[in-house]
Amino acid sequence: MQPRSLVGPEPGRAYVTQQEIPLRGGNVSTVHRVGNTVRRNTGPWTPAVHSLLRHLEYIGFTGSPRVLGIDERGREVLSYLPGECGEYPLAKHWVTDEALVAVATMLRMFHDAQYNFRPAPNAVWRSFGPPPPDTEVICHHDAAPHNVVWRPDGTLALIDFDLASPGARIYDVAYAAWTWVPLFSDRDSYTLGWTRPDRPRRLRLFADAYGLIPRDRHRLVRTIRKRIIDHVEGIRRMAAAGDPAFVRIVRKGHLRRPLRDLRLLDYERHILEYALR
Repeated sequence: MQPRSLVGPEPGRAYVTQQEIPLRGGNVSTVHRVGNTVRRNTGPWTPAVHSLLRHLEYIGFTGSPRVLGIDERGREVLSYLPGECGEYPLAKHWVTDEALVAVATMLRMFHDAQYNFRPAPNAVWRSFGPPPPDTEVICHHDAAPHNVVWRPDGTLALIDFDLASPGARIYDVAYAAWTWVPLFSDRDSYTLGWTRPDRPRRLRLFADAYGLIPRDRHRLVRTIRKRIIDHVEGIRRMAAAGDPAFVRIVRKGHLRRPLRDLRLLDYERHILEYALR
């Protein structure tokens, strides 16, 4: 690929002359690396996401990319976070108890870092539906291994905030626990890098590391089930509305595994709930 020259007089825009390198792994966005920056397609939700990322930078949270502007092609420009991104099947160091604890701790820090953040009243978010009545924070909504970077210094960072929108902390915890414990069938766990994880023990470990209060521990399994259903229905709804990214997800059959996860959750609900007591 030939280097691409980016020049222009507009203030607040980022310009470089470097080669563009496609980054793999995204189902929703087209992403390229240019030097120490990342270029991504934008949408109506981008200003709201940028306001969140700028707040996180202002208060000193280091687990997210920095906003650097918009390039001449209308793409957002973010700081590139060096490190290893989760790629399936996951390497052994991604499926340890230590990694699980680190993710839960990072998610708690992300939520806590939003203290005093107030999005604009007319903020537009790329959400699957209206915000829930118990909105507390801006949820990432997709804190799965493929959106986590394991940096050279051993710390973790979140990337891909396109699906961020207002929600309850436990809703974000539910999605992360689903994808990190993981609450997948044995067959799917093995395919994605886990070897018969002890699901009840690891779910409790995640809840402990995040610091879930008793009320949230009591409803976590129910919330995980609701989060999976919302995940499936939301993707179907956005695909039906013609969103190309979600049309591809449905056509590739990516909704079959969540449906298997629902059956697993129903079968193991009592032992999972007991482990959280």
